[in-house]
Amino acid sequence: MLTPLLVTLLAQTQPLDASAFRDKLQLFADGKGHYLAMNPDEPYNGETDFWGDGKTFARIRVTGGGRNGDEAWNFVFWDPRAWTTTGGPATVDMHDKGAKYAVTCRRKETALTPVKPEEAKKILSGAAFTTYVWWRMPEKLLRDDTGVYYFVDRFRSDEPGDRRDFRVFVGKKGALKQMPLKDIVDDAQGMIFATKTGDLRLVTREGKLEGKWINGKAATELVEVPFDTFESARMIYIDLGPYSGQRLGTPCDDLM
Repeated sequence: MLTPLLVTLLAQTQPLDASAFRDKLQLFADGKGHYLAMNPDEPYNGETDFWGDGKTFARIRVTGGGRNGDEAWNFVFWDPRAWTTTGGPATVDMHDKGAKYAVTCRRKETALTPVKPEEAKKILSGAAFTTYVWWRMPEKLLRDDTGVYYFVDRFRSDEPGDRRDFRVFVGKKGALKQMPLKDIVDDAQGMIFATKTGDLRLVTREGKLEGKWINGKAATELVEVPFDTFESARMIYIDLGPYSGQRLGTPCDDLM
């Protein structure tokens, strides 16, 4: 069983040994102290795409990409804050055989300029490289009929069965507070999160989630708020409260 200390360590950004890929990286700057480092031969492999300040570079979560020979390429990176109802995801793009490089975050395009090889080598040789910055993911979002939200998140893992380090937040939008947990049940029948002020009970029946907040003998019915829409995703990461103002380790931290 993982101890709380080990869970905390695993959920933190870790240093990377860049010796195997540092010399393959090309560096781009926005002119305001922000840099993109990536391998131009594999622009969307997700292993050698980094964003940083010239001293520290964090790996970017790449979710897709494509290229048209030497003419153009782009890659899409994870950032739920960047989506709009009329625009696409966050991207890094190269056009016209390298005549134009840009990052797009929420319809805002920021030009990038290749850093001269001598300067780039100096910056990259002295920089530290790390794993991803962001290690949380939403699990459930519910609310009652008075506008009080109940938000559950957990450690972010690429393994579907890796479910740990749950947290529960309760409150009005923009003012949710983390509730200290006394006990957690997470199995095929549902989830129960016992806190000092009440229990959040989530059970799926016939494909529908039934949520309740139990405080003594009082039970408050909750409705599930889906977060697979652009609006809900942005609400969670910007407006709801627990993630507001936190850096996700993407170019949009600085360019949106």
